[in-house]
Amino acid sequence: MHHEIDLMVPPEATDEILSELEKHDGVLSLTLQRGGSVKPAGDVLTAHVLNRSIDSVLSVVDRARDHGPITLGTWRTETVISTGAEGAIEDDADESPWEEFERTLRHHGRTSINYFALMALGGAIAVAGLLSPPVPQALALAASAIIAPAFEPVAKLSVALLRGELYRIRRSLVAVLGGYLVLAAGGGVAFLVLRALGLAKPGVLASSEGVHMVVDPTAADWLVGAGGALAGLVIITSFREAVLAGALIALALVPAAGLIGIGVVSGDWALALGGLKRTVADMGLVIVLGGAVVFLKDRWFHRGRRPLA
Repeated sequence: MHHEIDLMVPPEATDEILSELEKHDGVLSLTLQRGGSVKPAGDVLTAHVLNRSIDSVLSVVDRARDHGPITLGTWRTETVISTGAEGAIEDDADESPWEEFERTLRHHGRTSINYFALMALGGAIAVAGLLSPPVPQALALAASAIIAPAFEPVAKLSVALLRGELYRIRRSLVAVLGGYLVLAAGGGVAFLVLRALGLAKPGVLASSEGVHMVVDPTAADWLVGAGGALAGLVIITSFREAVLAGALIALALVPAAGLIGIGVVSGDWALALGGLKRTVADMGLVIVLGGAVVFLKDRWFHRGRRPLA
């Protein structure tokens, strides 16, 4: 995975940036259109960049802001062919820059109608699964973990805490609290519907293996959850979103929040408390272990560079 960067800069900054990027080993190609940008007014630079050099290139770009407003766009390119650079392209890194993985988390953890709808649906599916026999239960719990965007807002909070920006922390907390309230509500409503249909019979929850896994986890369950928390941030920060489902299924965020809803609507406060404890515990795994992944990658790969925005 490599990158194309489109940059609109003030004319006063063009020559300085051009000079630095021309001699940069990680820049495979560089195109300049003087006066090519109408808004903001200025020049347009387009570069194909090795992924391992994206941070140093963006550091050069950052200095252009001293001369006026800039607009930057980055794109992942599947294939780049550059004569003489075949070895460097073949051995390129697979790390995502701050700007991209943060926006991935913001997109999936942004409060919107779609976000809340998926949270509610995920909670409902999880509760239906907890009331089902073992095989359909496993399928429903896996589906609910993938459908509900329960991981991303918590991971977004972890990154916001690491950056120490109150604005991002506040928005992340709103997304987490609002999303999980809707998730629990979706589970509670599903339970009421299933009980009215005679499918949520007394004793079903007590005998459910999924419920026991959530409220009374073993050491193996904690290991699975910790592995999911670590894997989730490794995946998001390394262009591997296609395999994120595994990390989501390893965590019990969705069924645990669904149990909160069941406990509230049924008056079983012990069950609600058990679901709440597991939800908070798994959130803690994501915040602490996921934050550790981002922190280490920031030091080892990004060299402490702060995002442009």
